[in-house]
Amino acid sequence: SGSVRGAVFYDGTAKEWSMANSGSRLRFKASSDLGNGQSAYVNYEFGVDAGTGSIQTGSTKRLAFVGMKGDWGSLSLGAQWSTMFNVVGTYIDPSYVYGGLGYWGNGNGPYRNANSVAVTTDLGGFSVSADAVMTPSTGDDIDRATVGTSLSVGGLSMGIAYADYASGGNDVTGIAGAMSLAGVDFMGGYTDVDNVGSGFGINAKLAGVRVAYEESDSYADPRIWGNYAIGLGGGAKVIFEIMNDGTDTDGVGMLRFDF
Repeated sequence: SGSVRGAVFYDGTAKEWSMANSGSRLRFKASSDLGNGQSAYVNYEFGVDAGTGSIQTGSTKRLAFVGMKGDWGSLSLGAQWSTMFNVVGTYIDPSYVYGGLGYWGNGNGPYRNANSVAVTTDLGGFSVSADAVMTPSTGDDIDRATVGTSLSVGGLSMGIAYADYASGGNDVTGIAGAMSLAGVDFMGGYTDVDNVGSGFGINAKLAGVRVAYEESDSYADPRIWGNYAIGLGGGAKVIFEIMNDGTDTDGVGMLRFDF
């Protein structure tokens, strides 16, 4: 399986149009039944540049992990989605290209974690997850530890997470949530990085059109962005997204095929 994403970008600063890749990847998945309700699974992803027609090398920040799961929860090791993003970031950044300022704007909003160990379980109706980043040759056994919980109360879904950094001084707290009201889907969240600043993002979706507003203390101006996706069937879709950062307006039109 995988996803091929070719896009035409407009750079408002350079006043330039260009065609480039936008996150294409090739994916391999496998799983095995271990008996007694247990299973093992693996996921590999390789970044592919749909603009130049090449396999991306170096740190592509794609997923590559192995794990086990059962009634008790799951345990996985490798390069995988961070607890902070799964619990908080997904509410703040549902964009394709330009979103997430309220999540990553102050420098410590991880999407994927390399060299990580992650666990999930359910405790009394709460979904609890945690991860530890354990990068070799850093001088610390655990470089960053994160714990988070997700819960639903009525029509409100929310997540809370906290990340502790071994380096000290830049720990992260995040809280986010989502609900539907009068046919409009609302999502948003808040993050705070110790000794750096805070950020937030809110977005709403109606009739397939999503509009968002985001701020970060590390950026002078807020960002406003919006997108719309048209499903063509068979895994294909056309996506339009536009963003203004207070100075310039950028945009992208993307043809995406998931297989």
